Amino acid sequence: MKVGYIGLGAMGGSLSRHLIANGGLVVYDRNPATLAAFEKLGAVIADTPQALAQSCDVVMLCLPKSADVGDLLFGADGIAGYLRAGGLVIDQTSGVPELTIDFARRLAERKVLFMDAPVSGGIPAAQNRTVTIIASGSDGAWERGKPILERLSTKTLRCGQRVGDGQALKLLTNGIGACYRLATLELVALWRKSGFPLADFVTALNRSVGANFTSRNMLVGLVEGRSTTNFAMTLMVKDLNGALDLGTQTASTLPLTATARGLMQSVIGLFGEHARLDDVIAFTEKLSSVRLADELHDNRQAHETPVSTGNLDELLARAVAACNVVAVLEAVEVGRKFGLAVADIARVIESGSAWSHIAGELLSSVEADALDIGRYQIEHQALEHAAQLAAQIGLPFIMPGIALARFRDRLL
Repeated sequence: MKVGYIGLGAMGGSLSRHLIANGGLVVYDRNPATLAAFEKLGAVIADTPQALAQSCDVVMLCLPKSADVGDLLFGADGIAGYLRAGGLVIDQTSGVPELTIDFARRLAERKVLFMDAPVSGGIPAAQNRTVTIIASGSDGAWERGKPILERLSTKTLRCGQRVGDGQALKLLTNGIGACYRLATLELVALWRKSGFPLADFVTALNRSVGANFTSRNMLVGLVEGRSTTNFAMTLMVKDLNGALDLGTQTASTLPLTATARGLMQSVIGLFGEHARLDDVIAFTEKLSSVRLADELHDNRQAHETPVSTGNLDELLARAVAACNVVAVLEAVEVGRKFGLAVADIARVIESGSAWSHIAGELLSSVEADALDIGRYQIEHQALEHAAQLAAQIGLPFIMPGIALARFRDRLL
């Protein structure tokens, strides 16, 4: 099969490089410099998207949003009429399921197969073939697309036969990851405001039930003085808007996700349209009036002179775990109403930025219809104590406060 790839931005460019080695990859992008770089790597350059569509059996897309996919396929100069009958389109855009379902229907009328296969994970994971690919579509589309997708990543998951399910899962799990990130940072601010080194809490948190993708990645990077992502905040807000749209479609309540969306939009307001996901660190520092990273003397203290923290590290780790529970349950509620299998949700959570120590146990109980929120009473009480401490020392407690309200609603 001859494969073409349109959209060679940060993610599409990282993914498509893995297809060059076997020869025959045809690419198109609006950026001439990008095309020149791919030509040096051995890719065949198409002069136009239409020429690429005519020459390829499989056309892969990775564009900023579903509206761009619609324009490319069905716009005035759309490529739909140039695609080969019996061919396959694989859309890796982080898009809107409702629009994607319509794209598949319209292409089916032309006897062209379609599947969505968005990715979860950062650029380094895409470069290393460890990014999670969340694919959905018909058996015929999967049989043709699977060998290609598995060349892009060792973590290629098929999550249903319905087109759009992959994108829905991507939106929901990105929402979970955003909630982890913001809630965890607020509780880190509480720890730092209490006068203790960041490194001590990160170590304790990552050994606890509260460990999550943020604590294992962003916080470790913060301790080591390095960034862990260059993801654009505008794209994260786009995905959160998509998750909230799914909530509206399924009549589901998503207060934690909605608050995360509002805070991340505020990051764009403060830092500009070029804000990155890592800017949530500086944003949390502004809200809390405390530096999250250790100063030089803090690092010495963390490594040479252990300090007595009482049980604050355990308390706040449990409070993080409570926020993790709420983030996961919000997304699972929407996913189940949308028709996603809990087992598929669990597989995607386990493999990407929505991972947390507590998620596996939580999802097992949901799948068995045996969820008892009361078993997280210790985490709930930790969050109650953290709220009291935040009030005493003057911290906002925004995301953890929403999580606490959800616990109170379920437990009282």
